[in-house]
Amino acid sequence: MENITLRLENFHGPLSLLYHLIEKNKIDIYDIPIAEVTEQYMEVIYNAGSMDMDIMSSFLVMAATLMEIKSKMLLPKTPKDNEDEPDPREELVNRLIEYRKYCEAAKALKDKEAVYSQMLYKKPDTFLEKLKFDYNDDIESFMNGVTFDDLVNAYKTVMRRMDFKADKVRGGFDSVERDEFTIEEKIEHLRELLYLTPKLKFREIFSQSSKRSEVAVTFLALLELIKAGFMTISQEQNFGEIIITKKQEVL
Repeated sequence: MENITLRLENFHGPLSLLYHLIEKNKIDIYDIPIAEVTEQYMEVIYNAGSMDMDIMSSFLVMAATLMEIKSKMLLPKTPKDNEDEPDPREELVNRLIEYRKYCEAAKALKDKEAVYSQMLYKKPDTFLEKLKFDYNDDIESFMNGVTFDDLVNAYKTVMRRMDFKADKVRGGFDSVERDEFTIEEKIEHLRELLYLTPKLKFREIFSQSSKRSEVAVTFLALLELIKAGFMTISQEQNFGEIIITKKQEVL
């Protein structure tokens, strides 16, 4: 084994030091020459000088363990002893193997951190933020005194009503269902609704039995119709009901 100079404070604990000695000297972890390893380990401890005893104590415990293993291996063995007694190094080897696994996992995580720390990610847009970006400029001319945020707040109010209704009847696991409506179907539904009643309150375009998915699709259909100039929306007073009025048939 080559002579090496190490500082005790460079290691996180006795296993860290012991594992470093094994790696540095290219020792087979399953066949550790205890006498040589113990000698180098004790040399590092001796050269450490005065250190905090809370730190030093764990290194001294390992030193005592190594000395015990070394003494057991130096004792003469009879053929019967060789058959019945386990290798004195077995427990230490198992601890070192487990420590090596943690070291390899820590290195893999550190490598990933080095890679991903150089990457910047854009925070994903929420559903409503994307809608505002896609529709706001195209529909603002048909919104008489109503902002896109007013429209979104009205949509959120309807959604909260859906949640309240669902909480009252919900029990057990919520099943995942396929979409029952398309935007095209809801566009046609709203067109027919406004032909029959050319002026509606926002909440009146949603049926009482609507599910959350249906409300979302209906809202998208409403935005498409406003964008197409089929209707205008207005608000008679601040925070009042949003009124939908049929303007002209474009679709």
